[in-house]
Amino acid sequence: METTNATQQPKRPTGMTILLVLSFINACFNIFSNIIMYFFTPMMAEMLKNGQLEEAMGPFMTAANEEMRTAMMDSMTALANIKPIYYLFMLVLFIGSLVGVIRMLKYDKRGLHFYAISQLLMLIVSSIYKYPLMQPSPFTTDLMLTVMFILVYYLYFKRMELMQDRQNTNTFEE
Repeated sequence: METTNATQQPKRPTGMTILLVLSFINACFNIFSNIIMYFFTPMMAEMLKNGQLEEAMGPFMTAANEEMRTAMMDSMTALANIKPIYYLFMLVLFIGSLVGVIRMLKYDKRGLHFYAISQLLMLIVSSIYKYPLMQPSPFTTDLMLTVMFILVYYLYFKRMELMQDRQNTNTFEE
């Protein structure tokens, strides 16, 4: 006699698995980079103040033209001016995002909530500490990507709920 398990999860679409894996990789990479930047930013700011940063960047700038050198130094100056607390906030938020992605990989809809809240708070924190230092500000692009990923994950869980409802309805009818 064959039995069906009503709590069995529907097969996750390959595209969704790819997005979740990419979100997982992104969160892990950013956790690592925020730890490094938290400790490195004060040193970089000190080097900038003492004029040592341009000297240290020399080997990377040898092949660059003057315009590219100026752009690189402007970027390094902007990074050096970001307060280290920003990286600490982002570290915590990326850990929250990672928890959300792991939960979503396990078919737990609460993971979407962790992920969405973390991502939206990242935009707020970046708007306070980072975006004002950048010209042009990447806020619009970051907002669009954040909304897109949250929407895709939301639609995926809605689709999963509909499939489970249909499966449960079919099970009761048999």
